[in-house]
Amino acid sequence: MKKILILLALTAGLYAQDRGDREAMIQKMEAGKEQREVWIIGTLTKHLDLTSEQAEKFFPLQNEFHKRSEEAKKANSEKLRTLRSAAKDDRSKFDVDAAIDSKVRMKGTLVRLESKFLKDTKGILTEGQRIKLLFFEERMKSKLSEQMRDRKGPPSERGGTKRGFDSNKKRR
Repeated sequence: MKKILILLALTAGLYAQDRGDREAMIQKMEAGKEQREVWIIGTLTKHLDLTSEQAEKFFPLQNEFHKRSEEAKKANSEKLRTLRSAAKDDRSKFDVDAAIDSKVRMKGTLVRLESKFLKDTKGILTEGQRIKLLFFEERMKSKLSEQMRDRKGPPSERGGTKRGFDSNKKRR
């Protein structure tokens, strides 16, 4: 009986500790998300050289676009989670076709949303600003990945090896 009580106390302690860590992690993620949003707004305002009038009209449009994009991604994620849990015990029951359909639908939705967003900027931004906006996300992603690589250093300094599609390693 004592062993069961000790085990129960330890288990309860682990769950209590886990919840606090999870809440702290969620708070950090939310703070990081807010910081990214502020950074993106500042960077985009500077990159596009937006006037205050343009910014007042543009950012609500952009926020709506991002909100709908996140909703589409979340719906896809939930669909995949449902498919995975249905095939939890037997991977052969995983419905690959349904997963592919879900992902393709999500990507199609994202393309339509981005197209609508870019077209809706026509009355707000100049042609030059729209061109800059068209390539902004790609440039930011490449800059961020470059910064991450620079921060980590080359693979040899990290103790790892270079891997991926661009690896020079010969395959058998």
